[in-house]
Amino acid sequence: MNRASLIRGIQLVVAITLATFAWVIYRAIAQQQSDLAAGLQTLRPGWLVFAVLLALQEGICGGLRMYVLGRVLCPTLTPRTAIASEFVLMFVGGITPGQLGAPVSQVAVLVEGGMPFTAIATAELLTAFCTISFFLVSASAMLLLRVNGQLEVPGAAQFEYLLGFSAAVFGSAFVALLLCVLHPPLLKRFFSAAGAALGPIARAAVMAASRLERLRDVPSAPWAQRGATTARLVASVDRVHEGFMVYVRRGKGAVAAALALTFGFFCARFAVAYFILLGLGLSTEPRAYVTVGPPLVQVIIVQALLNFALYLSPTPGASGIAETGSTTLMSPWVHAPYELPYLVLWRLLALFLCMFVGGSYVFRYLGTDVLERRVKEAHDAEEALGPTSSTPPP
Repeated sequence: MNRASLIRGIQLVVAITLATFAWVIYRAIAQQQSDLAAGLQTLRPGWLVFAVLLALQEGICGGLRMYVLGRVLCPTLTPRTAIASEFVLMFVGGITPGQLGAPVSQVAVLVEGGMPFTAIATAELLTAFCTISFFLVSASAMLLLRVNGQLEVPGAAQFEYLLGFSAAVFGSAFVALLLCVLHPPLLKRFFSAAGAALGPIARAAVMAASRLERLRDVPSAPWAQRGATTARLVASVDRVHEGFMVYVRRGKGAVAAALALTFGFFCARFAVAYFILLGLGLSTEPRAYVTVGPPLVQVIIVQALLNFALYLSPTPGASGIAETGSTTLMSPWVHAPYELPYLVLWRLLALFLCMFVGGSYVFRYLGTDVLERRVKEAHDAEEALGPTSSTPPP
């Protein structure tokens, strides 16, 4: 990994995210200059300050989730390191498509803080379990509301396929994790059967790629060897099982606390939109029926629906999708001349605020070569585990 190239890559993605956001805002301002001035006349700064504090808690509570889980395996882990790792995760997740770079960045910060890689891998697994649980519950709840005709927000019909896809993806991941805990041999047999069925296709793809000059060495790579991927998946089942068993034996309270923090900080994050409405002097009562519950609950449900689009977005920072989706789904509450002020405030608080905090950590680490070195060390440690399992300390 070349540090200069890594920095340039991150800067490029950040630039794309910010440029897209700036373009959307510029177009809106050019078309609604008078609306912008009118929309800010009823501003209530106190509610906006509260919304800022509520937005920041996502990084704080997310870091505390890692702290309570990590302390089970690494008593020397500090809240400061765990919270810093969460803000870094939010920054890198926000600038990479599908949040693919987020876990690696968090691992780098935790390793720098003195947490062993095997302990990080197990704690990361539990944080993923908590997040998957929240997404599965929320997707199932919204599908149930749609089936019963109790979710009628504009644009919800277009999101139905997304909810179904999300429920299937997170449901499959949840079942796989449970199988790792309850009956690992069944999941290993599934991976072995899938590997046998898909192996010839994967091998053909590798051989086809090797015909290109730049990829001619691909067939000799360790990961491209016959059965290598299946072997790693089968071995990972044992590692996941052993990691979960540590928490079953002496970390059940930590898992319960982590689940509570997960549901709490997601709901608080979604509630930011409600307080932005108050800060703009808007009514929190929707102009038409949206869903069940008081206004705060209705806003949280709509924001949870939008959250699926943001997490599964193929664009860095969900650029374009976030703005369009938010304008559509929040239309029962937000109308001209408040559309632009709301969009700017929501985007800044829902994504960019915590990203800015995390970005300050990322560039500090990059500037001292720490992130580069730690990512490499984490990768080397994972490779060193090989096909055998490694049990975390009892």
